[in-house]
Amino acid sequence: MMQTPGVSGMVPMQAAGGYPPGGFGAPPGGGFGAPPGGGFGGPPGGGFGPPPGGGFGPPPGGGFGPPPGGGFGPPPGNPYGGPPGGGMMMGAGRVNYAGSGGSLFGVYLLSLLLPMIGVELVAGAVIAGVAMATRGADGQPSTAGSAVSGLLMLVVLPAILFIALRGANALLGYYWANVSIEGKRCTYQGTPGGLFSAIFVPLILLYCTLGIYTPWFLTKFKGYVYSQVDVQGERLQYNGDGASLLGVWLLGSILTGITCGIYFPWAHNNMLEYEWNNTSISGRPFRFQKDPGGFFGMWLLNMALSMCTGGIYTPWAMSNMWDWEAKHIS
Repeated sequence: MMQTPGVSGMVPMQAAGGYPPGGFGAPPGGGFGAPPGGGFGGPPGGGFGPPPGGGFGPPPGGGFGPPPGGGFGPPPGNPYGGPPGGGMMMGAGRVNYAGSGGSLFGVYLLSLLLPMIGVELVAGAVIAGVAMATRGADGQPSTAGSAVSGLLMLVVLPAILFIALRGANALLGYYWANVSIEGKRCTYQGTPGGLFSAIFVPLILLYCTLGIYTPWFLTKFKGYVYSQVDVQGERLQYNGDGASLLGVWLLGSILTGITCGIYFPWAHNNMLEYEWNNTSISGRPFRFQKDPGGFFGMWLLNMALSMCTGGIYTPWAMSNMWDWEAKHIS
């Protein structure tokens, strides 16, 4: 005998086939009328009203508020919104750069490029005028004219150095004004005079050693700049020194020269790693995540556009590099 599913198990069915005895007529008791008790009215107790306990209100315990433990903020263990464990989240990291090539272009043009071109044009015109006025009968510059031209050059060099320091200080001010650390805005308080005092002796030693003093020059420069950065009441500390930077710089310089510049992205990443890994704020250290492969494409494009535009693209190239650097600091 076959069986069919029933409410309380398997119900037997005629094995010989055909309809069950009596056909599919109405069940005993009056057909398909309403069930005993009043038809299809609402269930006992008042119809389809709200369930006992107050309807469809919020669940017990305070509704649909944030989960226990502080809402939907970042996970425990990382105050900067990155992944747990202190890692880095690209684009929302510990250090953020908000500048752009367009706004940097104005600073670069007015503080560095135009003053430098102006001094060189004026100096060149004056020296050429002196040479023309003092030339001898044979058309060659006289001894007096050459001496005057040499003195003018001695005047021009300090002017160029002043413009370079003033321009560098303006670019540093722009950079730090567009940087935030741990959500706090930075302010650069350095001056051209302070920058000159910090790097004057290292600059002389740099030239006297034919560039070998570069690691010490860089550490002096970074040490001064970081000491002038205010992060809403906190200061950056740079703990690097020339002796420990020498190996990193020397290896990068040699390999960059041997490869005709191709190794530069790797050398630059190594220098940035040394710089930021030796920097802290109120005892909290930074870490730099190297990515020479990712840097290579951006650097190559920046170089190509800067050369094609005769240097006009330089502010955009600088801004791109600063933004890339910030995204790799945790």
